[in-house]
Amino acid sequence: MNRVRNAWPRRAVTLLELIAAITILGFFTIVAVSRIGPGTLYNFGARADAQRLAVDLSQARRRSISTGDNHYLAFTVVGGDATGYTLYRREAGGDVAVDSPHEFPNKVVVTPSHTDAEFTFEGAALAAYQIVLTGSEQTWQVDVVPVTGFIDVLQTAP
Repeated sequence: MNRVRNAWPRRAVTLLELIAAITILGFFTIVAVSRIGPGTLYNFGARADAQRLAVDLSQARRRSISTGDNHYLAFTVVGGDATGYTLYRREAGGDVAVDSPHEFPNKVVVTPSHTDAEFTFEGAALAAYQIVLTGSEQTWQVDVVPVTGFIDVLQTAP
């Protein structure tokens, strides 16, 4: 019996083609990493921390409304800059930590206008709070409106 061979021969990738593809991918990776750099990563960190802070402020406000007790974020301030914060509940017997402490990364500078950001049982903030988070090239600002407790995150000019 005669066997018929396929009209299309099988073709594999040669070692030379494989090395060329890996070299090109390596070159693009090096270019991408050098363009992003650590400064860009710190800017992303400042933005993420600003959004996380806004969420935790909103959580303090919601907890104040739902429980009827004032809740506040207490910032740990060293030399004018905050290194972290903790969510507390104000009770008659003393303040109680509601959540575990949150730390800011070393490369993000956080400057709060007050050491505490407190909300009443109606959801109003006790003062106009402003927290500025600065990365290597970008600055983010978290504002809290006193009467409404509205929280806004915006990017400011570098």
